Amino acid sequence: MSNYNLSYREVVPDNLNQEEWIEITLNTGGTQSTLQDIKVSDKAGGYCFKNVALNHNRNRYIYWRTYQDVLELSEVGLDFNLYQNNLRYKFTDSPVIAVSITETDRFVTLLVTTVSSLHRINFPHPDTLADGSSIGSSSSGSVSTSGTSVGASVDFNDSQSFSIFRDANSSVIRNLSTCYVLDAQTTSQNAVPHAANSFLSPNGDQAYFALACQTQVMFYIMNATNGETTVHQLRQHNIMPRLFSNIKGALIGRNDSTDAEYATSFVFICVNNEIYLVTLYRNDNIRVWSTSTLQIVCSISCLRESNEQRIQGPQSNLLRKISDSSVCAFLSHASGSEFVCIDINTDVGNSSGLSLVRRRVISAPQLDLTDFDITDLNIWALWSNAEGEFSVSNFCLERGSSLNWISAAMEPPPDRYCVGIEQGINPREAYCSYIFHPGKFEQNVLSKALSMFRRSNVLIETSNMSVLKDHVCHAIEEEIQNEIKDFDISDEEYIEVALRFWERFYSCCEQYHMKACQPVGLAILESIDAIAVVKKSTFSMLRPCETLEHLMLTGEEVDIQRVLNLHFKGREKDGTDLINLVTIIARIEKWLSEDVKIELDKKLYQLEMPNIVISKLADEILAGDPAKQILPRNFLVVLRQKLQNINDIRAAMVLLLESLRMDNGNPEAMQTHLNEAHSTRFLLSIGTLFGSHLGLSILSETVRQIAMIRFAICRNLLILQQVLIDTYILPVDILETLRSQYMPDTIIFLQSYYVMVWISETPVNMNSISFLETSVQRLNLLQLSNGSGRIYTSGGKSYAAPLLRVFLNAKGLYTSLALYADNFKTLANPTWQNTLLPLTTIVSQLIWAVSFNFVFGEWLFGTSQHIILEDYVRLLNSWCEWNSCSRQFILAVSLLDCGEAHKAYDLFLKAAKGVLKEQFLFDKILRGTRLAEQLESVSIEDRNCMEVNNQAIAQYYLKVIQLFEHHNALDHIINVSQAAIGMLDKGDPQLPMFQSIVFNNHLQLEHYEEAYHSLIYNAETSRRKDCLRQLVINLFSRKRLDLLMNFPYVGLYEELENIVESRARSLSIEGNEVYDFLYAFHVNNGNMRKASAIMYEQAMRLQLESDSIESVQKRCESLLVCMNALHLIDHRYRWIAKPVINEDNLVQMSNNFEAMETDNSNNKHKVAVLEIIDVKRELLQAEAFLQLSQKRKDVQSFFNAGPQELTIMLASSGLYTDAVKLANGFNISILPVFDTLTTACVHITEETANEVWSWLQENDLADLPHRNKAADMAWSLLKKLVIDNEKENSTEIRKCVVNKILNLNSFVPQWLYNDYKSENCSELLYLYVKHSRLLEAAELGKEFISAMLGAGSEYFSCKHSIAVTNAEMCLPLNTLDLLLHGLKLNENNVEYKEALIDLEEILNKYVNTALRTARDKIEISMRNE
Repeated sequence: MSNYNLSYREVVPDNLNQEEWIEITLNTGGTQSTLQDIKVSDKAGGYCFKNVALNHNRNRYIYWRTYQDVLELSEVGLDFNLYQNNLRYKFTDSPVIAVSITETDRFVTLLVTTVSSLHRINFPHPDTLADGSSIGSSSSGSVSTSGTSVGASVDFNDSQSFSIFRDANSSVIRNLSTCYVLDAQTTSQNAVPHAANSFLSPNGDQAYFALACQTQVMFYIMNATNGETTVHQLRQHNIMPRLFSNIKGALIGRNDSTDAEYATSFVFICVNNEIYLVTLYRNDNIRVWSTSTLQIVCSISCLRESNEQRIQGPQSNLLRKISDSSVCAFLSHASGSEFVCIDINTDVGNSSGLSLVRRRVISAPQLDLTDFDITDLNIWALWSNAEGEFSVSNFCLERGSSLNWISAAMEPPPDRYCVGIEQGINPREAYCSYIFHPGKFEQNVLSKALSMFRRSNVLIETSNMSVLKDHVCHAIEEEIQNEIKDFDISDEEYIEVALRFWERFYSCCEQYHMKACQPVGLAILESIDAIAVVKKSTFSMLRPCETLEHLMLTGEEVDIQRVLNLHFKGREKDGTDLINLVTIIARIEKWLSEDVKIELDKKLYQLEMPNIVISKLADEILAGDPAKQILPRNFLVVLRQKLQNINDIRAAMVLLLESLRMDNGNPEAMQTHLNEAHSTRFLLSIGTLFGSHLGLSILSETVRQIAMIRFAICRNLLILQQVLIDTYILPVDILETLRSQYMPDTIIFLQSYYVMVWISETPVNMNSISFLETSVQRLNLLQLSNGSGRIYTSGGKSYAAPLLRVFLNAKGLYTSLALYADNFKTLANPTWQNTLLPLTTIVSQLIWAVSFNFVFGEWLFGTSQHIILEDYVRLLNSWCEWNSCSRQFILAVSLLDCGEAHKAYDLFLKAAKGVLKEQFLFDKILRGTRLAEQLESVSIEDRNCMEVNNQAIAQYYLKVIQLFEHHNALDHIINVSQAAIGMLDKGDPQLPMFQSIVFNNHLQLEHYEEAYHSLIYNAETSRRKDCLRQLVINLFSRKRLDLLMNFPYVGLYEELENIVESRARSLSIEGNEVYDFLYAFHVNNGNMRKASAIMYEQAMRLQLESDSIESVQKRCESLLVCMNALHLIDHRYRWIAKPVINEDNLVQMSNNFEAMETDNSNNKHKVAVLEIIDVKRELLQAEAFLQLSQKRKDVQSFFNAGPQELTIMLASSGLYTDAVKLANGFNISILPVFDTLTTACVHITEETANEVWSWLQENDLADLPHRNKAADMAWSLLKKLVIDNEKENSTEIRKCVVNKILNLNSFVPQWLYNDYKSENCSELLYLYVKHSRLLEAAELGKEFISAMLGAGSEYFSCKHSIAVTNAEMCLPLNTLDLLLHGLKLNENNVEYKEALIDLEEILNKYVNTALRTARDKIEISMRNE
């Protein structure tokens, strides 16, 4: 143990993650009939591995405990977690009386002595696990493992992370070479051993066991190779006869003649490679036995006077080994107890070579000794008093040290009165918060308490603390409901009942906790300068105290000179004043009640200013109200007396404040990011100190304890300062210094340490971690967190853990070790004084608020623990100026994540000023940018002097905007961007970016007018055009064409046209509404030419890109609108430029390959000029296709048909008016249409009326008189079409119709007959003759000749008769000749013959008249000449 330690304090690690036990049962031969009355006291101890220079041995030890026939061993690793580290041996009906652990090069040997057996069990040494050379042998009982050698590294392999107990099994302990069963006959009267010890030879070849059986001492030597065991009885060979053997005892008053032979304790020593057994007897004598000769070598009486008479006390004498050259005996007498240190010296003059010398006698406290252990420098003892309270104290054996026992500060048991039930607080909430607070009660304690509360023997077996909590709440609620089910009670009465049951359950917890935490023994872990206190169900550690902690814990009992020698050499005067000042503060701590302390803590948590709170408290103290007595009435007297011992109170307070200052007076120097570069290399070289679950627990608990002590110092110092000021005990100048200089620092320290205590005590619900994963990933995505904020949940075993421990597990320990790297390298002995306390200081500095570093805040920010983070910031914001902007930033992110964007917005703006001042914001905002590279070499003070402040803040605003974007807080993005715009100069290159951001978010919020104005004022032309494009696209998608139509587009008119046209052409023509908007836009602006061109472009695309009926319909509409627009244009500009399309050319020139080839090459970059007639023709063709598609299903077959083909198809489908319209539009022959219609009219009698009416209705019948018969309507339609479409002075259509009628052997309708003969009677006559309708032709011929002779000429194509004054007339002689010939051929028929005669007669008459008229004309002509 180090002689530089002042005192020790208990640390109770959180052991919630304890591994399951490996249980091994062995029946050694003891039977219940013979051993049932054996009662053996519980024992405990431990062993610490020695070679701590190796990482895998450092902070690694074993502790064990026994109760009756059960031995429990646990291996503890504080630097890394050990798995399968708990081993439980049950020696059936054979109580364990001694256990020893020895370390050799290859093995850790466990020697166990029970009342009926001896055992030697080997486990692999950690060194062999580390280098992979674990060697095992079944004969030696070793436990073998395998692993890969990695040396001393933080990356432990499987073998290193597993305990040496990993492969323990029952076959090893049952091996005859490792076990020996005691023979009852070797002991007198079958006596049962009551004391024992064991020892392994240095070379490991032999194991020695010593057992005390009443007055016999049995000695066993077990061969480590084959297990062969030899038995010896150690006897003293006296020359004096037995009759006189007890004369000396009779003379000194001894009544028990067996005291001299009744051994109470053993230890083995090795001197000059010779092993000796040192035995302490009941008569206070010590004898040294040689294991080789089995003879007594030397002996001594432990009493100061050899003839001194002592009556045996209530406790047994105990013997402990200090070293191979000294032992220590504890002697219990009726008058008191004492420790006697005996030196074993080599004595050449003595035949045995050894002699015993009493070195020192130490009086023991008036307490009952439970266990003790000793080193060269200290005695550590575990005591208990009459009330069952335990304590641990140590006595320094160093020369010149104090002669007093120094008690270790033990952790107090849970106090039920600490559970404050305030008005309106549910008892369930209050008790659950206290009972299930991390480290308060162990899980098995709660399970047993729940069974006791339920009055049941069934234990709740679960490894999940939250499940256990639910069981507890359910059980208590059941009891409450059973209590009140028959009553109608008020809320106050319900709370009273609930409080009673919760108090009852808490009492159960308290009872089991006290039982589980009852100490059994202790062990000095000399290699690490710590003490393990082994308890019934757990263990705790005693750690060295720091200076202020020691002064507060010892109070007025402090050894001033020792403290001065250790810590204030050269400053003894100031050190004495400091010690006396802290003594006053410690006295105030004892005076203050827990209620006052709790009330002060609450007010600090509620952010009341400490100076105001303490001032009010001082007023109450000085008021002297007996009902509210806070300090004793004579406290001022005591205070004056104590102050007289302080020579310079100002110097004492300055020294105290310097000791309390975690930043050592230079908060700017506490920069952790500078030390992280070599942290990885450091960890790989030395491993992770206190990196296991237990190690982190001890480290965090140590930080909590020290923080609480220092918080108490600050609180009591502030009370002292206020009382001194109010009472004017000191001179005015000193009081003014206190008020103006010391109190402000004390207030800051008080608040800082309160926050540290809050961090170390606040629980984190480990079950809620998974729900926050999305937030953590979001921060990682935004590069605001590097993943160090991730919380590790220990596989779900922990229900909750203190915030500080979670921080250490995630990042804090790593950072602390990086800062500790250089100091650790110089350590020769890594004890807790050199490792735990420095690390504790560094961890405290990491969570110290008044410093430059922001490690804890950054980590907390990365965890997304919003409630805890907001509470942390709240506790600091009212007073701490350091990292205030960083705290505002992380709080803003937290609020944003919680949906409170409006609060986050205000905080983001406030935090902007810290981008260049605070390292956290600098790293998160500027790291990786060019600006950061420029500023890396510039100090923080000089950064604000540069002209980069606006640029840095602009980068900050961009990061904030990204955060708001992830939470879809668009309105706040606009506000942040406007703030950035207001900050930047007009020529700043980042200004257009923020203007674009404003535009984009207005656009997303559908603030279209604001978005338009934003883009108009954008300073960059290219961004302005991009924004306009986005606006156009968005308004189209939202169908807000009214807004798009009405914006003025100042300076952007052409750009708008290009954007909309480009969009129109980029979209599929189907469902494309952009062309319609463009048409309306141009019409609205009076540009009818562009409007017509847009409509025609739409029609053209519809023709080329779509073949659906809907597209044809749309094309018709587009062409029609195009025509309307062209009609509204000046006639000089009624044309459209259409690009020449190769596909059209291919169609048009399909009949001329050479022309097609030539024109394609010439028309690649040509346009065709279209006039209204061209557009109209396309419209007609499209309408024809549309009409035809309604009648026929094979649309694809005529999709590319020309006008002529369409005309024929329309006619064949009964769409005669449409066919005529199309033919007229393209100036193509309409005769096929009339040919088809005539055929339909002739064959109309062959069709049903419905069929006729069906095709008639597809034609334009609006101008026709209604007829009842379908045939009449059909002929009327034919008549109308013939009349409407026959050109002037042309009978082409009539000829076609009549020709078709005659072909079909039908009769020409009278209206057609009359009309035709009035226009071209000769052609009609010819048609009759052509179709052999001779009788009708003869009749027409006679009428026609008669008309020429003057009888009804107005009804024929000859408009006058033959006369001298009329023009000459033409008679169709050829036709008449053919007619006459035909009649002659059929003259056998009477009708034909009569017709021939009549025709010849009238023809002759015409000839005569014509001759006469001709002669008259000649004569008149001659006469006129």
